[in-house]
Amino acid sequence: LHHFAFWLDSWHDILRAGDILARNKVKIDIGPTRHGITRGTTIYFFGPNGNRNEVFSGGYMTYADFPCITWTADQIGKAVFYIQQEVNERFSTYLT
Repeated sequence: LHHFAFWLDSWHDILRAGDILARNKVKIDIGPTRHGITRGTTIYFFGPNGNRNEVFSGGYMTYADFPCITWTADQIGKAVFYIQQEVNERFSTYLT
């Protein structure tokens, strides 16, 4: 299992979740940040059982003639974590 994801309504809610996680000394994997592929905002964190979780909000609203966006392998860091523009090793190797 890589992670469970939970939808929140807004970027404000993502930041509020980050405050709650920090207050409770929850281990953050990455974030707050934005996904390049979806433009959604996110925080990844670890639960007490060791599972990675994600809170996520936003993203593209698509429609029938939405332009095709092509991502290539050399853009994977930017595609997954737009702000950092790289995927940390733990994110790509840690599974439960």
